[in-house]
Amino acid sequence: MNKWKQRIKAMKKITLLLILGVFLLTACGPRDKQSQLQRMERQRDALNEKIEQLEAEIAQSSGGQPQMSEKLMYVAVKQVNPLVFQHFIKVQGTVESDNNILIPSQTSGIVKKILVDEGDRVTKGQLLAELDGAIYESSIAEMENALDLANTIFERRKRLWDKNIGSEIDFLQAKNNKENLEKRLETLNEQYQLTKITSPINGTVDDIMIKEGEMAAAGRGAIRIVQLSRLKIVAALSENHISRIKKNAIVSVEIPVLDLNFENSIDSVSQVIDPDNRTFDIEIEVHREQKNIKPNMLAVVTITDYTNPQAIVVPQNIIQKTGTENFLFSATKENGRWIASRKVVQTGENYNDRVEILTGINPGDFVVISGFQNLADGQRVSVTNQD
Repeated sequence: MNKWKQRIKAMKKITLLLILGVFLLTACGPRDKQSQLQRMERQRDALNEKIEQLEAEIAQSSGGQPQMSEKLMYVAVKQVNPLVFQHFIKVQGTVESDNNILIPSQTSGIVKKILVDEGDRVTKGQLLAELDGAIYESSIAEMENALDLANTIFERRKRLWDKNIGSEIDFLQAKNNKENLEKRLETLNEQYQLTKITSPINGTVDDIMIKEGEMAAAGRGAIRIVQLSRLKIVAALSENHISRIKKNAIVSVEIPVLDLNFENSIDSVSQVIDPDNRTFDIEIEVHREQKNIKPNMLAVVTITDYTNPQAIVVPQNIIQKTGTENFLFSATKENGRWIASRKVVQTGENYNDRVEILTGINPGDFVVISGFQNLADGQRVSVTNQD
């Protein structure tokens, strides 16, 4: 049998030499080599015919099936061992202030004076701006004069009534007139105070949306005050994660615009799902030492929602599917030869192109990470590298 193979091998070499000769003739130049080319082609065809005859005879002598050498597949393998595997959720959030207040004008009127500038630090109750209150000032002055007269009349009526002089009706009318004027004056003073815009908190003037001489509308925002000492990051997560996100869990926060990264804990986890977008909110406090962070900055929050300290992990791209099954190929060395085995596996979490294997692969197994596309179960392979 080896003799037949040697003869076939020799004929194939001759055929290759003939083909090489054809190329050499072609490269010699434009001279007519047609006759030599035809002669070599006839020799090649004769050799191919003899090769086919010999292959047929070999097949007949081996029971009708041609003997073919076993085809080796070249693969790369990696040994898998337990390691810590973590799954992360990345979500965008926004820096917010617990005290980010847009102070409205409480009444309509011409802006008379603005007493602060953007960036100024202000205290609770500090006067920020005034509207024109001339009408109220005039009404208050008039009411105060009327109240002075009413008080005088009431005091005189009271002294007479205490001496049983005069009628009770005159005394009661004087008393009622005085009390009514006091209430009207109190109301005017309250209305006059509505022309004053004051700060409800300690903070910093962030934005002034009114101008002196312009009309301020009641209920419209006038001045924004922000308390930068109490900032937080608010992010919305899909309701699918609500069972995995816990208060006090440590998260990683990135503020891209500042190139700033820090770790902190989750301060609160909302237990109410927003019906409009099916999300829930988490809040993360921003500590004072994390400077330069401003409200409305974008934040990227990375949350560890799953950890397996003894996980079998493989590259995600080596997992193949057929129907409802996931499988991969492992390689086992038997009698000095590597044999590929098809392994049906159950996968778990995946992250960053890696997937957790729950069943089907054991610690210490070698999985095929390259060259697995055309493998068959039980096929012999040649391992090019072994990690």
